[in-house]
Amino acid sequence: MPRSQRAPIETGLALDVFAHSSDANRRRVPAWLLSALLHGVILILCAVITPVPSGGITVEPPRSGGIVLVQQTGSDAKYFDEQDHAQAASGAQPAAADSADAARSPADMLPSATDSPVDPSAVLPSADAPGGLGVGADVAAALPAAGDLTAGVGPDRQLGKGTQTYVFGAKGEGSIFIYVFDRSDSMNGFEGRPLAASKAELIKSLQALQAIHQFQIIFYNAQVTAFNPSPSQPPKVMFATEQNKALAAQFVRNVPAYNGTRHIEPLRLALRLAPDVIFFLTDAGEPQLSAADLESLQRLNSGTVINTIEFGAGPDPGGDNFLARLARQNDGQHVYVDVTRLPEL
Repeated sequence: MPRSQRAPIETGLALDVFAHSSDANRRRVPAWLLSALLHGVILILCAVITPVPSGGITVEPPRSGGIVLVQQTGSDAKYFDEQDHAQAASGAQPAAADSADAARSPADMLPSATDSPVDPSAVLPSADAPGGLGVGADVAAALPAAGDLTAGVGPDRQLGKGTQTYVFGAKGEGSIFIYVFDRSDSMNGFEGRPLAASKAELIKSLQALQAIHQFQIIFYNAQVTAFNPSPSQPPKVMFATEQNKALAAQFVRNVPAYNGTRHIEPLRLALRLAPDVIFFLTDAGEPQLSAADLESLQRLNSGTVINTIEFGAGPDPGGDNFLARLARQNDGQHVYVDVTRLPEL
């Protein structure tokens, strides 16, 4: 190609290269500006969109190391450590309790009478007199039935020391004594000496007891009756106060003898009272307690000594009757009394 024609072409190419270079330089400057503008807009939007709490920044109170619980209510935050949480769970308010105790006097902190767990009237001996028990009267109808005896107040073994008392030489040792005495018609024999002698011996045995000891008297024939100076209440084991012993002596003196004999019921009743000693007195060889009866009494017994006093006419015949076995099987003594040698009335 002629030089004259190549020169315009080369000049045109040089102008195109220059133009492309100028366009590239012009595009590079707006890109940096756009980037700067974009980041600025983003920062402004973040500042505008992010909410700031109206109450300002919550300052956390100073706490020692440990686990801290946070309770968030709206914009308020409360912090609790383990001790606060334990007190809240148990409902304890030590500060309030301490201030309340400090404000109370020692007299205020003592239990009141209404707070006492023990009803004294239920355990103290009653002062009621036995109504309708006149001396020499036939009080069979007035004698309390013994079926309610075990519903009354039971014996209290925690009071005082034991003592010794006797019935016709049979020794009883302990704190709680039950007298089970026969009052069937046969006790009226020999001009009434068996009944009179048994009553005198019972009263004498009661006099050996002190106020800290306890007793009950059960007379029986075909039925069972018990000492109860408070007819409005069930019979119960009594404390041996002077007043109660006087009332018991009056009761004993007025008990008549009649009807037949049943041994097993009064003995079962006496064993249910769990005394230390039972004095069992009878003149009846019949009806005898069977081997099954004796075994049932032994099973019912939880540590009571049973002393048996047998009334008979003439010298002791010896042998091993049910009264001797009853005493032996229950760690007691068997005593024989010849009623023909009892003193005259």
